[in-house]
Amino acid sequence: MRTVRTVQPLLAALVTLLAVTPASPQGVIKLPILAEITGGGASVGAMWRDAVNLAVEDINKKGGILGLKLETSVQDTQTDPPTSVAVMRRVLNDKPFAIFGTVYSSSTVANMDIARQAGVPQFTGSESIIITQKGNDNIFLTSFTQDTGMAKQVRWMLDALKAEKIALIWVNNAFGKGGHDMFVHFLKERGKAPVVDISTEVQQADFTPELTKVRASGATHVMVYNHEEENARFMIQLRKMGLAVEPVGETTLCAQTTITPGGGAVNGARCHVGLTAGSPVPLMVDMSRRFQEKYNRVPDHNAFKGYIGVHMLKAAVQRVGSWDQAKVRACLHNNVFTTAEEAGLLMDLYVNEKGSLDRPSFIVEVKDQKSVVTKTVGMLGGPYNTRPCK
Repeated sequence: MRTVRTVQPLLAALVTLLAVTPASPQGVIKLPILAEITGGGASVGAMWRDAVNLAVEDINKKGGILGLKLETSVQDTQTDPPTSVAVMRRVLNDKPFAIFGTVYSSSTVANMDIARQAGVPQFTGSESIIITQKGNDNIFLTSFTQDTGMAKQVRWMLDALKAEKIALIWVNNAFGKGGHDMFVHFLKERGKAPVVDISTEVQQADFTPELTKVRASGATHVMVYNHEEENARFMIQLRKMGLAVEPVGETTLCAQTTITPGGGAVNGARCHVGLTAGSPVPLMVDMSRRFQEKYNRVPDHNAFKGYIGVHMLKAAVQRVGSWDQAKVRACLHNNVFTTAEEAGLLMDLYVNEKGSLDRPSFIVEVKDQKSVVTKTVGMLGGPYNTRPCK
């Protein structure tokens, strides 16, 4: 009998290890980071990478998840969709439990089917509506998709700002097109349309022709929806040309990664943002402080998205009670996760059937080269129900 009592715990431990073998043969949960470390999105990818690593470090200090430690590795997509596909194929050979990245929507659209075919959950900082329109039940956004974000954006611009003549500037890729289409859609629902609608290119340097058209249109507001580095150059040129138009945006215009290179030219911009270091939410304030202490820079929305994504995974795994990829995927759909159960989520959130989020957001204005919150906006929908996942 003594032998049996000794063997039973050993068998239980062996079963636990076997259960996580697809994720990690050494009992360590592998979470590779796919990010834009070089190329035009380098500042964005660095924020995502560092925040994912910070979250993993925080979790490991507290014993990991279900007793297992997390391990990250970083793979550079070079801000190039075809390269992101090759990198995705490479990291899947290492049998990870989940993948964190990419951030640029054009790369995520290109690589997400590969992760889906492998059955490896993918957490992304992308926001394009094109991603959720694909019907991929394996991908989870760590922010709003553009249908939620732009619904809030248009409501704020028309009801609070009383914007009557809006010029629309958007980057011509998956991110920009998705945002453009949703913005125009919600404007149309209110019986309005942009007075001028202009696409730009990724990494564009000179916006003089676009700004000349904005000036000629008589616009009172310009809705700027480019990537962060392009936004900085756009704002510098807008100020130099002395346009009498109010710049507004949805997250990227007022991100710290726009403000730092744009300097004082970004002051006065106003935005609807999902996440910001200027948030009054105590958990976000604390995460922002620790990020700055560790990396010596202010986190932007991409950093918050990366940090929250790891804790979304943790919350789902703990609610399931095991490292079962299929059950974790199912748990993360049509479900509410709260900071009461997982503080690292920073705010309560709802994940819909398409893997997109709903949660509170903020209206900010850039003052003295910092985003200052002027209003908190509640969830777009709800109330939502919390589901058990056992």
